[in-house]
Amino acid sequence: MNERDYHDLHYAADAARIQGSPLFRRVHQRSARQFLRRTGAGRGHRILSLGCGDGSIERHLAPHVAEIVGFDLSPVAIEQARAQAEAAGLRNVTFAVSAAGAPLESFGRFDFVAAFAVLHHLGDAEIGDTLRAARKVLRSGGAFYSSDPSRRRLVRYFAGLVRGTYDRYHSPDERELDPADLAALAAAAGFSRPAISYTDYFLGPLAWLAPATPDWLGAGLEAIDNLALRMPLLRRYASSFSLRATRE
Repeated sequence: MNERDYHDLHYAADAARIQGSPLFRRVHQRSARQFLRRTGAGRGHRILSLGCGDGSIERHLAPHVAEIVGFDLSPVAIEQARAQAEAAGLRNVTFAVSAAGAPLESFGRFDFVAAFAVLHHLGDAEIGDTLRAARKVLRSGGAFYSSDPSRRRLVRYFAGLVRGTYDRYHSPDERELDPADLAALAAAAGFSRPAISYTDYFLGPLAWLAPATPDWLGAGLEAIDNLALRMPLLRRYASSFSLRATRE
């Protein structure tokens, strides 16, 4: 099964149950807040989102920016993204089917290019291609932002306890990335000032493994997760990290 087939199946069978859960909504809401805070994106900015899936994070971002264009390789995901954006009454979001790294120039220039949980589905050469393609469509002074699972993550040592569920929700080419290696790839693609931040300690994996977690408990878990991310020694072993890099 290739990546497109996997994601078509996931969005047809599992996405509504898992990614529509209260805990997953918390994860995506926090991802949107982190993006806005770390990029400075606002109402005058155009955003390109690579690998947007069903558009959940993009819907959280839409009220805060001028326009969002979302791409995904899965037609099933894009169909859901369009339907949910229309149901939410959002008029500043556009979704289209496209593979990561495909020519993007026809959509014009962007202030920010985002890739939420996308790059870890690609090999290093494909990551480099995607970064270079993103740089081409960024305005001068614009920034690339990504978030991905970390190779240093502490939770990986507990994966064996939930192997069946873990394998079910991991696609064929998925892997964890090393933050320093990704920063180096961004620099090699022509970006400057690549900066790493830590975005999630355990809440994201838990949202996949226990989607039925009630929202009242999710609030406490998010508070604990945020506390772990603020602890200098502990955060290096966070589940996920973000990269922000600038096009001069």
